[in-house]
Amino acid sequence: MPPPHGREQTLLPPDQQHGGPQHGGPPRSDSTAMMCPYCEAVLPSPGAAQCDQCLRPLPQQGTPVLRVLFPTGELKVSVGQHLVLGRDAGQSPVASTFTQYDNVSRRHSTVWLDPSGTAWVRDEGSTNGTFVNGERLPRGVEAPLKNGDQLRLAADVTGNVQL
Repeated sequence: MPPPHGREQTLLPPDQQHGGPQHGGPPRSDSTAMMCPYCEAVLPSPGAAQCDQCLRPLPQQGTPVLRVLFPTGELKVSVGQHLVLGRDAGQSPVASTFTQYDNVSRRHSTVWLDPSGTAWVRDEGSTNGTFVNGERLPRGVEAPLKNGDQLRLAADVTGNVQL
């Protein structure tokens, strides 16, 4: 069983992912705002050494990050974080990414990045399946993800994996 998880990463709608004046905002150095993986505080800068709120050290540049780019937004997961993908806001902090897809389960699958930097996905008993590069994962089975893999939830929602 994975450890408890919270709003351990952030999500921006596609129209805000690149920032900059053409999208109504200031230039951005990173396409996704960062939050402290421990207390969920928004970090003042992506390169901060520690969180201003809880004062815990933060993962530094060069630390692996799992990104999954879905048509409805980009998900970002750091080492040690587990993120539930699904339509239920009570179980998935990124539920808004999937609410328009009725065939995505409320608690569809979980993605995470282990301490060695390997990305993983596990189907959480979804009705319509979790697929890696077109291959359906059996319920509860953990599968590694590599850079360039396609992660599909049900029939409609395909994301591209970046490591």
